[in-house]
Amino acid sequence: MSTAPLRLLTAAALTAGLAVTVASPASAAPGPCAVGTWKLTKYTLKSHIEEVTANAKGGEGTRLTITRKSASYDFSRAKKVVTRGVAEGDPYTVTDVFKKKLAFKSTLVGKKKTGSLTLKPKTATGAATISSFLGDQSTGTAELAKNYRAGLKDPFIPDFGQYTCTSKTLKLVLEADGPRTTITSVHHYRRV
Repeated sequence: MSTAPLRLLTAAALTAGLAVTVASPASAAPGPCAVGTWKLTKYTLKSHIEEVTANAKGGEGTRLTITRKSASYDFSRAKKVVTRGVAEGDPYTVTDVFKKKLAFKSTLVGKKKTGSLTLKPKTATGAATISSFLGDQSTGTAELAKNYRAGLKDPFIPDFGQYTCTSKTLKLVLEADGPRTTITSVHHYRRV
């Protein structure tokens, strides 16, 4: 089994107009809470798309820098992301290794401690790559900026998320659903 169908299915679900299940924040200028540089301390993903289920974790050490108009990821210290699930009755394990850097223009809206971060996929730049393995077998390496500009997204780098933050912590959540589809992606960060 190739990871390509799994990744494309996830990308299709994320781009198919899924209804975000959390309320949209007010469009006020955000305070400094979400702005800054953050280090990922915990990531979890639970999804069910058609006949594919997935549970992922990992990626600790990824750095996310947020300004009022941009967001950038640095994967130079990131741990691997491991996804386990079932596709059409067959169990699978996919390991993703993220490297280098990725940047987007973005929109940050909300109140001082709550709001949303929206990436603009067509503006993706950087040399970041994702190398995927199905079990121990390599399924290839892709350029993340090129993928995002083409509409292929990864739940580890959500193009939309609701945030809550304090002076030291940031929680970014994507919750979406659609016909036969549910996705919950949660990222916990600590300020660097």
